[in-house]
Amino acid sequence: MMACSIFIIALAVISCQKVQYKSRDTSYLKPPPPDTTPVVIDTSAVLSNCDQLDGWSVVNGGQLLTTGQKEGKGYIQGSIAPGGNFMQFALSLTTPVNTKQTLATGELKFWFYIQDVSQLTTSGQIQFGSANDPDNKRVGWGLDKVLPLCHNGWNHLELRFTDGYLSGDGGPDLTAMNYMRIFFNTTANVTTAQMYGIDDVRVDVANPVMINNCDQLDGWNVVNGGQLLTKGQQEGAGYIQGTIASGGNFMQFALSLATPIDTKTTLPVGYLEFWWYIQDVSQLTTSGQIQFSSANDPDNKRVGWGLDKVLPTCHNGWNHLKLKFTDGYLSGDGGPDLTAMNYMRIFYNTTANVTSAQNYGIDDIEVHVK
Repeated sequence: MMACSIFIIALAVISCQKVQYKSRDTSYLKPPPPDTTPVVIDTSAVLSNCDQLDGWSVVNGGQLLTTGQKEGKGYIQGSIAPGGNFMQFALSLTTPVNTKQTLATGELKFWFYIQDVSQLTTSGQIQFGSANDPDNKRVGWGLDKVLPLCHNGWNHLELRFTDGYLSGDGGPDLTAMNYMRIFFNTTANVTTAQMYGIDDVRVDVANPVMINNCDQLDGWNVVNGGQLLTKGQQEGAGYIQGTIASGGNFMQFALSLATPIDTKTTLPVGYLEFWWYIQDVSQLTTSGQIQFSSANDPDNKRVGWGLDKVLPTCHNGWNHLKLKFTDGYLSGDGGPDLTAMNYMRIFYNTTANVTSAQNYGIDDIEVHVK
């Protein structure tokens, strides 16, 4: 009887245990994490993707190659045959293209393949026009300025309209562009065939000009000395940090450049952009300024912005400032020479002497056009 009782109790305990069932979903798959990659909006205007020969006139006929291209399905190849010394790629469009840029903001971009740079003279040109003609309504660039930047193989040319020369009739109508040509010679008749290529011809807003990447302390004058930090930066290898020590109330970042920089822009279309780190916005007064100058001096040849307009848009942490030159004020001498900028300063105070150290940072100072 005792044995039977133990057996019955054991059965009761087992029957009360929770039965574990496997999920009917045997895939063990988890939903993918959300895609946080920033969306890149392409604002460029394509003249030719070079995926077909339509519209192209190339020395010795040219051909479409579908391997080795830099974009899309192919590229246009031209060859100088043995005994020859001239190459030309010319594009004529039946439907003009609106580049949606101005001479002050745009640039012509394309890929250019060169088999042997050493064999080319610098007397050729690149021409871009709206008259379906190489000599009228044109902006152009001499290869004497372009070839020294090139190497054997594919080169991505980015030609600012502001760096080009205009035809005597005032230059092109950028809302109706229909012609592009590049032509050049070799230093002598070639003894073996020489290959060249064109791919992905388009117009886009001109790339920014770097003023300082903040990857080194050279040229910087920062309150309490400043330091270069290599973690937490917004671009490149580091950023410049400045600290208001406990009991202090003033911060300044000042950059003096030994070699002036041509910003390649004008006051109506230019922007000064940089990253500014603020530990605590609530501790700052609005009486400071941001100054950008060509006199290596904060008070002359300057465009500036008061922090009373800037700080209300800022938050704790990194802020990407985009300061229009047209929103700034000019010094009484007419403002800066934007072809020779050599000074930038930001200075400000806290509302009271700080009771603990406050950190600030600067990174990636550039001039943009928009």
